[in-house]
Amino acid sequence: MSNAPTISWDSYGQYDATDLAKLVADGEVSAQELATQAAMAVDIINPKINAVIEIFADTLADPYADGMDRNGPFHGVPMMMKDLGSRMKGRQQESGYAWMEQHIAEEDDLLVGNFRRAGFNLIGRTTTPEDGMAAVTETIKFGITRNPWNLDHSSGGSSGGSAASVASGILPVCSASDGGGSIRLPASWNGLIGLKNTRGRLPMPTGVHEASLPSGVEGVVTRTVRDTAAIHDAICRKPLGTGFMPYPAVQPLLPEVAGAARKFRIALSTGNWSRSNIVPAQLIDRTKEIAGWLEDNGHTVELIDDSAICDFEALYQAYKVANWIAPLGNVIPQMAEALGVILTPENTSHQTLQLIELSKSIRYADFAAAMDANVMVTRQWGQFWEQGFDLLLTPTMADLCPSVNSEKYSLGSPLKFDQFFDHALDLCRYAIPANETGLPAISLPAGLDSNGCPMGVQFYAPWNHEHDLVHIAGQLEQAMPHFYNNLAPLNVGSL
Repeated sequence: MSNAPTISWDSYGQYDATDLAKLVADGEVSAQELATQAAMAVDIINPKINAVIEIFADTLADPYADGMDRNGPFHGVPMMMKDLGSRMKGRQQESGYAWMEQHIAEEDDLLVGNFRRAGFNLIGRTTTPEDGMAAVTETIKFGITRNPWNLDHSSGGSSGGSAASVASGILPVCSASDGGGSIRLPASWNGLIGLKNTRGRLPMPTGVHEASLPSGVEGVVTRTVRDTAAIHDAICRKPLGTGFMPYPAVQPLLPEVAGAARKFRIALSTGNWSRSNIVPAQLIDRTKEIAGWLEDNGHTVELIDDSAICDFEALYQAYKVANWIAPLGNVIPQMAEALGVILTPENTSHQTLQLIELSKSIRYADFAAAMDANVMVTRQWGQFWEQGFDLLLTPTMADLCPSVNSEKYSLGSPLKFDQFFDHALDLCRYAIPANETGLPAISLPAGLDSNGCPMGVQFYAPWNHEHDLVHIAGQLEQAMPHFYNNLAPLNVGSL
């Protein structure tokens, strides 16, 4: 591989996906040249952050072999897929496990097809914890994925490899997925934009649908609002019969980015959301600063008591049983058995093994009670929106970005499972309700914490109101450009 990049590293790192697509469309650079430069960026940065599992050499040699559409709006833009969720034909997907190297996809999943139809060149895979079950990306096989803003700190999880790749400038966009905050969490800790879609907006991987995996959605992490909007517009194709639930026609997002400013009635909540530990003052103060700007610029902002939203303890317990212990505790052993693998402490994390054991005590009555609780809390959220709020503003996470090898958040933690899961609930208290109820939410960059790591703020909207989330994101990006499209100190232009 040549050591001379086609585009200067400073420029390459600053370009978003929209910029790169224009360069290809104008004939200034080819898809193969961009793919080669992205692979060079991996060679430069990945030894320090450990975010990329694999680059596909055959795709570098022939970017069109896998079906990249020359007519797509992002023709020629390289990106990578998180190694969990939607699968690529003929490629491994190990889902963070040390024992899944035999897992080869027989066909592209629908969302992968949408990415290819949009013109993206899928050149590799990024790291994730086992089945995406942790707030940090640390695994037995692949090791620790580090934050390019501060290498002693985590890039987050479970889309940690994708977020670190985008924050360091390896790529302008990577795929991500979110079953309990896993798009928004690493977006917030890497200074990125992470949109969690309404349940059912995008197609799910073959073999699952919105009823069997109600908390999970897929999407992307990016550095600019226009990329987030345009990419979601390009990948929302969902053929009839491919989901459990029909989805109404979606409102285009890209026109919202630079459209005439609309004013919203915004609820502000920085309370504990029924958790016992205290949210760091840095996160609350920055969220209130954003709220102050919104109020100064014509939006109505009302501080609310979190008890007015829903019964959070019922929500968390329902999520723990029906979206975590019961499904994962049954599916993981089934996957291992299909591959002829015996799960041991040498190939599977302590927390995953505990979860599997705990799932054996879950009865159908427990699962049914969790589903009944979901009905109740989802309706409570509906009643909250019926008060006339357009958006809800919160911190994205309830803790600062942790150091690597965190006993609280790593799947290798020696803690009892209930203690480990309680730490996850404490951290993700503001994120999990979107997964449990199917609501859309977006994490936006909000500057750096005292450790030099990014922090984020989050907006919720009613179901199918992604256009409002993108609209408010566009306003904040224009007003606070210093928070947006920033590369980490460790980036392709810095070495």
